[in-house]
Amino acid sequence: MRFSILGPLEVSDDQGRRIAVTRRLHRSALALLLFTAGQPCSSTRLISGLWGDEPPLSPDVSLRSCVYGIRKILPDSQRLVTHPSGYLITVAAGELDLDDFLDLARRGRDALDRGEPRTATALLSQAVSLWREPPLADLPEVPARQAILDQRLETRDALNDARLAMGEHRQVLAELRSVVAADPVHEHAWAQLITALYRSGARAEALAAFGRLRFTLISGHGIDPGPELQDLHRRILADDPTLMITTGPASELPSMAVSLTPPSEPAPGPALVPMVARPVPMSGEAAAAPQPVCQLPMAIADFTGRTAELHSLLERLSGAGMAVTVVSGMLGAGKTTLAVHAAHLARACFPDGQLFACLDDCGRPRDPQVVLGELLRGLGVPTASILATRFEREALYRSALAGRRVLVLADGASSAAQVRPLLPGTAGSAVVATSRARLPDLEGARFIELGGLDPADSVRLLTRIRGRGEALAPAEADAGRSIASACGHLPLALRIAGARLADDPELTMVGLASLLADERRRLDELEIGDASVHARLVAATETVSGQARRALSVLAAAEQREISGSEIAALLDDPGMPDVAPELADAGLLNRVSGNGQLSDRMYAMHPLVRAYARELITDTDPGLADTASERLLVAASSRLITSRVGDRRTISRNPARS
Repeated sequence: MRFSILGPLEVSDDQGRRIAVTRRLHRSALALLLFTAGQPCSSTRLISGLWGDEPPLSPDVSLRSCVYGIRKILPDSQRLVTHPSGYLITVAAGELDLDDFLDLARRGRDALDRGEPRTATALLSQAVSLWREPPLADLPEVPARQAILDQRLETRDALNDARLAMGEHRQVLAELRSVVAADPVHEHAWAQLITALYRSGARAEALAAFGRLRFTLISGHGIDPGPELQDLHRRILADDPTLMITTGPASELPSMAVSLTPPSEPAPGPALVPMVARPVPMSGEAAAAPQPVCQLPMAIADFTGRTAELHSLLERLSGAGMAVTVVSGMLGAGKTTLAVHAAHLARACFPDGQLFACLDDCGRPRDPQVVLGELLRGLGVPTASILATRFEREALYRSALAGRRVLVLADGASSAAQVRPLLPGTAGSAVVATSRARLPDLEGARFIELGGLDPADSVRLLTRIRGRGEALAPAEADAGRSIASACGHLPLALRIAGARLADDPELTMVGLASLLADERRRLDELEIGDASVHARLVAATETVSGQARRALSVLAAAEQREISGSEIAALLDDPGMPDVAPELADAGLLNRVSGNGQLSDRMYAMHPLVRAYARELITDTDPGLADTASERLLVAASSRLITSRVGDRRTISRNPARS
């Protein structure tokens, strides 16, 4: 196997295939265990490293659950064993990039001390190349973390010393400028930069660089540069000829350089040829009846609830005309699940085929023209016949569907503009689009909006996914209701919770309810495989503006159950700021609740899991906003009440009969 922790955690098996470690808690724990590979890591150290001063309610239970999850991920679970002192992970020589880095760095420094700069450059270059950005991304903030970062800095310094000794002063200038810009008081890097400038013939610039550093140190720290720099300054002023002495130009690297080329990717398997509809025969060819195409994803066997919404959608699909329906709701509300379930039930109404168009690529909207090309190829149109301009391509698509009864499921639309090119031109077909936004500008569309599941359906879905029978003991039933409440009755969260119960036979409903009871750690627990509430929230937040992200964090701090668009602006104390509530609602981060017809008074609510995530954003925006959020909200509410009362008095005075 191969483990890499010097950047974002990466794990691959003996065939070079990447092993996904998606849960943030698993990544941190595995990185911490690998940091002490070959030695036991105590439970106390793991709990402290993973949760710091705010451990979960049951830290030992949480840690055991975390270790169990890591064992399930590793191909060889015996690599991670329980030890009397905690837990121990075993790695062989050449399997961990940290071990390789330490070995190469040590050998490179030894070669530099022996006066062998070419050998040192080869070894130190390979050591530095093992680091990826951001460094130690998944390793918790433990004391030893800074020590290894310091060794990284020392290794880079040693590499630049070796390159200067080889006469590569011009080649290292750009890197040295970057180093001192990132760390303006790193004196040895300044000495290297000044030396490189002087050897490149820039004597005045070298002296100016010394002056800038001296000013920075005196003004910021009240100290002069150290002996190394002061001696270098004197030698430059005296034009000491020994400053120009190097080992000579770089030559071919020695054969002792260690090669750490990652394993090659496995050869790809045979390409899968999809079964699609045959193209309509041209004149002179033998006629063949086109085969209907079905591109729908698999129907969900444990589909639960949504009775009214399903009935409404099936009514739309069984009607006449060209029905366009938008299923909207917050992220994780089960929009795709409902649409796919209904599409399978309505397949008999669309005998000419069912098309599936994916309009979202990991949070990035896809070009509808690219999607249109995929649908045309799925209908059997040869690639060479798919025309270049979007007008010709859309016309070809409508012609291919003319007179047919076809269902088009457009999943993950971010705007009506993505869906319009996919609309058939004749009656008999239907389109179902799923979107976090309502897409009100999609002509002729009807809308079905999804909220959370009914509480009883939430528990029923949880138990179905768990797969141990739907009859629950009283304690389990209470725990199931607690889990459903902690998930905010959000289908995505409930599916993850149910999958965790199904995956771990030792995890009970009561145990999972205990893990989810700590709101600060709830999002960490709602992850399994590549399913993660936190990851979906991150992706959704990245699609909104900076002002909207700022508003989201302040709304979480205010802890108001329902809030109007005008109150959001008051919270931010920015009267000129545009109304960001619709933007957050379209991204699935706020829910529209009600309103009195005035846009400024439309009410919004924040889902509990969105609120838990938004609290993480407070420190990333402006921590001071959280302290004043409640006060600003109170002022805004008072102002609205006064305005409302004044308006009532004016109405009464104008309408005596009503008085």
